Amino acid sequence: MTGPMQICQESALLTGEREICAGCKKKITERYLLKAMDQHWHEDCLKCSCCDCRLGEVGSTLFTKANLLLCRRDYLRLFGTTGYCSACTKIIPAFEMVMRAKGNVYHLECFACQQCNHRFCVGDKFYLCENKILCEYDYEERMMFASLSYNYSALSQIKQQTYRLSGSLSDDLSSGYGSPSPNSL
Repeated sequence: MTGPMQICQESALLTGEREICAGCKKKITERYLLKAMDQHWHEDCLKCSCCDCRLGEVGSTLFTKANLLLCRRDYLRLFGTTGYCSACTKIIPAFEMVMRAKGNVYHLECFACQQCNHRFCVGDKFYLCENKILCEYDYEERMMFASLSYNYSALSQIKQQTYRLSGSLSDDLSSGYGSPSPNSL
């Protein structure tokens, strides 16, 4: 059988008789044993074939393929598929944690607004617009400008509202928010 399998810890006292370890073929005399692949194991005998980590300590899942017992990391490293980050286009190893948005996959550190580089926290809203991740603010700003460029009457309406608020509409350009206009210097 190939793929993930469950590991469970049982009390050796419940079985009533001493089980034989599938790894070392000796009787299990310890208080606890592991059960995996319908066999019983000493905690020290159920190890990853690559890195020798004790599989009962790294989680409740082991993987088998090509007659190997593997931890998740080694299984993915050997048999998993790698992909490319949708933001930085660098390779994502199969064992690395990722973030997904629709069909896109990202390194954890690349999963940020691609306009302002804001890193998202749990619960933050984000949008996938033209295959780019945007925070709520940048998405709404982009949508507002997109609607303005297609709706000239909305643009003239905003100009009229601005005229009413300021008393006169100036076509002066400024070098940025809160900075004086070039003509006032």
